[in-house]
Amino acid sequence: MSNKASDKKDGRVYRTILVPLDGSEAAETVLELAMNLAVRSGSVLTLLHVCSLDEADYERLHWAYIQRAADLVQHDMSKICETVQCRFEDVTATVFPVLVKGEPAEEIVRYAEENEASVILMATHGRSGLAQSVMSDVTNRVVRNSLVPVWLTRTLSPGDITCAEWPPKRVLVPLDGSERAAKVLPYATEYARLFDAELVLMRVCEQPQITADYPEANMPVSWEEHVSQLQSYHQAQCSIYLQVVKDRISETGLKVSAEALLGNAAEEIIGYIRQNRCDLVAMTTRGRSGMAHWVSDSLLGRWVFSNVTEQVLAATSRGILLVRG
Repeated sequence: MSNKASDKKDGRVYRTILVPLDGSEAAETVLELAMNLAVRSGSVLTLLHVCSLDEADYERLHWAYIQRAADLVQHDMSKICETVQCRFEDVTATVFPVLVKGEPAEEIVRYAEENEASVILMATHGRSGLAQSVMSDVTNRVVRNSLVPVWLTRTLSPGDITCAEWPPKRVLVPLDGSERAAKVLPYATEYARLFDAELVLMRVCEQPQITADYPEANMPVSWEEHVSQLQSYHQAQCSIYLQVVKDRISETGLKVSAEALLGNAAEEIIGYIRQNRCDLVAMTTRGRSGMAHWVSDSLLGRWVFSNVTEQVLAATSRGILLVRG
């Protein structure tokens, strides 16, 4: 039986979920989310294990590991199905174990694209352990090269206490009014529908340019009021797009709110995340600016992130879903 997505158009966004596992407990922390997402969406769940070439002599052990993991996941998903009302009742979540040989990051990206995965769901760190970096080298290379959306869950140290609710119930969706940024909306809204989560739409606009030659003595309002009025006007203009998107999503019955802010986009998004509970951040790698960094040593030589996405990715301690802009 093929583990590729069916061509049948049934409205599912999450049709095939790819979960790379390297044999570590850290990498397996994503399985609870993967199982629940698969059950609710009737997805094909593929557990992918990459056997590096220098471990080829132990291929049978690697296959035994991923086969055992798939058996356990299938058993646990059967239990979940007893208590969770699946949205797509005409399809059943299934699990496939897959073993490939090669360089892990390269094979994960290749498999996801060749088999039309809907999303790659993986932990920020795996077998290599936690380090000072935001993510492991393998995860970093997957994120920067995959055309398939990548959903990262933060790997916690033994003493860390997660401040995110599971499953994520509050999803922050930064938008900038561009079609690129809006590409994340189907993934965010579908997740919210499946898990009864709240969407928080955010748009950050630049502060208005205010000249200092305001003749306060001859004007009806003070300088402070003048600045406040201009900022309020620009914030209201910034919120127009958000309100349109919010109204459209609200019509589907989802819980959604909107936040229009003025300032530096990265700073405002990061500040909001730190001051408010957002269990998941869903955003595109590029938005209106279209600007992105070029990584010359990338596996496939692709454009990667805008500066805003780069900063949010480095700063957030929550889960983050990145969709190629």
